[in-house]
Amino acid sequence: MWMYLSGTGEGEGMITFNNTLDIALQSIHQWNYRNLLTIVTIVRDVYGKVSFMMDNTETVPDEVQQSLIVILEQNMGPYFSGRIYWKRIPHNRQNTEGRRIAPIINIIEGERLFWKREENIDFYVSERPIAKKAWIKTPDILESVWSYESAVEENGTKVVTFYSFKGGMGRTTALAGVALTLAMQGKNVMMVDTDIEAPGLATLFFETDAITKGVLDYLIEHEIDGNVNIGDYVLDVTEPALLNEDDGQIYLMPAGRVDRNYLQKLARIDYQDNRENHLKNLMTALLVDVRERYEVDYILIDARAGFHDMGGVAVAQLPHGAVLFGNDSRQSWDGLTQVLRAIAEGHTEDFPVMLVDTMCAKPTAANFISGRERFIQNAYTICVENYYDSESGIPGIEAEGEIHSPEFVPFNDELLHEVILYSDGSQGQNQRVSAFKTILISDCYKKIADRIKGWFGEE
Repeated sequence: MWMYLSGTGEGEGMITFNNTLDIALQSIHQWNYRNLLTIVTIVRDVYGKVSFMMDNTETVPDEVQQSLIVILEQNMGPYFSGRIYWKRIPHNRQNTEGRRIAPIINIIEGERLFWKREENIDFYVSERPIAKKAWIKTPDILESVWSYESAVEENGTKVVTFYSFKGGMGRTTALAGVALTLAMQGKNVMMVDTDIEAPGLATLFFETDAITKGVLDYLIEHEIDGNVNIGDYVLDVTEPALLNEDDGQIYLMPAGRVDRNYLQKLARIDYQDNRENHLKNLMTALLVDVRERYEVDYILIDARAGFHDMGGVAVAQLPHGAVLFGNDSRQSWDGLTQVLRAIAEGHTEDFPVMLVDTMCAKPTAANFISGRERFIQNAYTICVENYYDSESGIPGIEAEGEIHSPEFVPFNDELLHEVILYSDGSQGQNQRVSAFKTILISDCYKKIADRIKGWFGEE
């Protein structure tokens, strides 16, 4: 492992990916000619190696540049790429070298983010990741698929994403419950399963044979033929045992049919965003097609669990709000903390978020109150440290309707069985569907639906 000299009389330390930016900054401060710099941009490439772009007030002689290279090599070892781009270069090299580095400088300046100011130098960071860009790359404030104002206007369509960091949190079941609740209140709802690597939403509402196409097929075929018909990828939920005549309409866009062709199609999705914003643009086209064809009140997106590229697009780049599911475990909080941070860094404070504690103790259990209070306390701590803006004012822990004030979905033994919301018309299966519906429109799911409606000014 490479060791670096701290330069502070404290001996040697170990350099890792985690501290390369701090050591890079420290190295600049060690350079005797740092007064020539106004801005330093630290560029970390796809391998984790670090380069620099310097805004210098005057040209820096080669021997002075070399003195900085020596410091960086000593401190950063293999983590230093060996590249420094200087904004001001000697006049005799401007024609050749200037033309060569100008495009690089333009790219870096367009993507860098301000980090901190020290000793009259502004430090910026430009990360160059391979994947997970939807989660970590937010050079500008992110916009939803269409504006919030458009979503709340008369007949506007609201996009809400359901996400959990860990699987098995009841996210998909809750989405189905919220869709049913909204439909009972006269709303038209489109459910979209973007969990294309582990699809499951459609199997709640339809037998396997009814599922022919879905999101995965649209992403592949829309790029080949821009005139595809969105209706070919959408199913109408018309189960009489599930919906009443005066209910709103429910539509469902499955992930796709999991058959022998599924993996071949999945292998052609550009998750790593090698084509900038390509995945986001495809999903935007899909949602626009849905809005124009179906004119639904709500589009509810079932997102992939974990730090998945598709999940990042669905949570951080498309919706007007997000519902985050978890439980009071360290694994769940570790993931949700990063998700909240990504949302906070990429969106304005108007972007609504809801936390839901799923599979918590039943209300009759002796530990319900203590578990509920513990979840609220942990949620509050994480929101204060990663989401709330101190300049805008931090709400008190007792404040209701804030992000740290969660909704609770108690554990239900009945949901351990396969949830089936379709029937062959027999009395037995109709009763089974009715029993599951009763669970899914219960008070805990209604509270989630009502809170979502409140985000958009609906009672």
